[in-house]
Amino acid sequence: MFDCAPNRATRKYLIRMLTAMSLYVIATAISVRIIKHDASVSWKYAWALLPIVPASFVPIAVVSLLREIDELQRKIQLEALAFGFATAAVLTMSYGFLQNAGLPELNWVWVWPVMAACWIVGLIAARWRYR
Repeated sequence: MFDCAPNRATRKYLIRMLTAMSLYVIATAISVRIIKHDASVSWKYAWALLPIVPASFVPIAVVSLLREIDELQRKIQLEALAFGFATAAVLTMSYGFLQNAGLPELNWVWVWPVMAACWIVGLIAARWRYR
């Protein structure tokens, strides 16, 4: 994904992302446990949205990275994000139409992992292109 010897911007990004994702996993576990344990809890919607708090740091980490990297790396990331966004849109829409034909409904929580996977594929392709 990045150079073998990450620069300062990449290290900061990885720290931000790992922190956000670690907190996200913890918040998700807490949220699910509380909601499953007591479905009548009065704050269930707030507990359901708890994982969004650490997840909201992901866009901040991405934008910060884009501001801190050099011009070529920014171009590579832009191409990867454009590919990821457009591909994820086509894939999720395709599955939506296939649901009309009888495929099982999927939870919306799967959209972000699809977008991330498409971004990674785009990043690999863009990095290969500019090697």
